Amino acid sequence: MDKDNSTIKGGDKRTRSVISSVSDADTSVSEKKNIKQKKKKQKNQQSDTQDDSQDEQEINIASEIHSINQKLNNMLTKDSSNLKELIKDVVLQLKEEMLGSLVIRIEKVESELFDKELENGKLAKEIETLGKSLNEQKNENERLQKQIKTQSENNEIKMNDLEQYSRSSNIKIEGISDKENENINETAEKVINALNKNIPDLNLTKNDIDITHRIGIFSKEKDRSIVLKMVSRMKRSCIMQKAKHLRKLNSPIYVNDHLTKFNAHVFACVRKK
Repeated sequence: MDKDNSTIKGGDKRTRSVISSVSDADTSVSEKKNIKQKKKKQKNQQSDTQDDSQDEQEINIASEIHSINQKLNNMLTKDSSNLKELIKDVVLQLKEEMLGSLVIRIEKVESELFDKELENGKLAKEIETLGKSLNEQKNENERLQKQIKTQSENNEIKMNDLEQYSRSSNIKIEGISDKENENINETAEKVINALNKNIPDLNLTKNDIDITHRIGIFSKEKDRSIVLKMVSRMKRSCIMQKAKHLRKLNSPIYVNDHLTKFNAHVFACVRKK
């Protein structure tokens, strides 16, 4: 670029110099013509032969000057053409450099955008994979929760059944008088007396009883229930068969199966219906 600029400046200087030379030459020719005319007027007395010789010489000089002017004009035209071509080449070079720089920047931006798109695509796939994994995990958790719930319900049912089976020899008795600080022996005596009195041929003894006890805390307002665990299931069956008879006594005695909490709740709901 610096070299091209210096070339342009050199061409400008040479052009100005040529123009100046042409102008000086034209001025000199004009002055010489004027001088010749003056001399002709002053030398009217010279011979015609001398005048003709001098005129011929002047014509030759003018012809040479004209030739020189033509050459200078040709040189000026040629230099101007070269200067235009040089300027055109410089402008084209500048355009190419600017376009090349712009293309490089555009390619860089496109490359960065392409990389970003690839990265975004990769992240989108990872997010999609994670989403599927989360959904699968969610479904698995729901399945396990249902399984655990079902298993828990089954376990509760089994535990309830086992607990109820363990009470299969028990009888729950209500309606027998209670007293504070009553011990298990006293409770057993009251149960034996009350049942033998109201169930003929029962002949219940302590040997038929595994254990008996009151449920809950003593209260003067209400007699506590009694749990009677029988050794003999035959004796238990005899007592349960007389349950309806015992409820009709003047001082009713209520005998029922010793139900679990869950079974008692179910039985109460069924009775309400």
